[in-house]
Amino acid sequence: DASTLDGARAAVEATFRAEGFHGELDVLVLNHATVPRGWMLPENVSEAPAYAVGHMDESMGSLAELETVFKVNSLSYMHLATLATPALVRSGGRGNAGGQLVVVSSAAGKLGIPKVAAYSASKHALHGFFDSLRLEIMAKQLPISVTLCVLGNIDTESNRRSTAGELKRALP
Repeated sequence: DASTLDGARAAVEATFRAEGFHGELDVLVLNHATVPRGWMLPENVSEAPAYAVGHMDESMGSLAELETVFKVNSLSYMHLATLATPALVRSGGRGNAGGQLVVVSSAAGKLGIPKVAAYSASKHALHGFFDSLRLEIMAKQLPISVTLCVLGNIDTESNRRSTAGELKRALP
């Protein structure tokens, strides 16, 4: 579980000890996510007691799900990238131009999208963290490049089904 510091540390250590790996790392690509779909607020939000929001409507999940989304989509990226940084720096000392950190994000990290508030927020967090980390790497003159890949809409049957008719209702 890379969403915890101990879990991320164990994953990085296991990777560096793997046969044939030799403890070196030139490129780290972070590309994983969980995407719960549904409105954050129930249809009858005006009738719900304040403490019940987040547990009233099965289609929207719960506030506990929000925490899981941030752990998977944000914290795990931050943990893994930070822990791998020393190896990426050493990559530049082996005659390479330097280590490469590639973060796969989403357009939802640039612009909020209906029915995926938790996902969108977690991707916004990636943009803020890795934009800041890039500046720190530059200020310390470390031989690492940070690339944030922003993917657009993924046209799948599941995506079409989950947003059918709902976007028109949400957008002005």
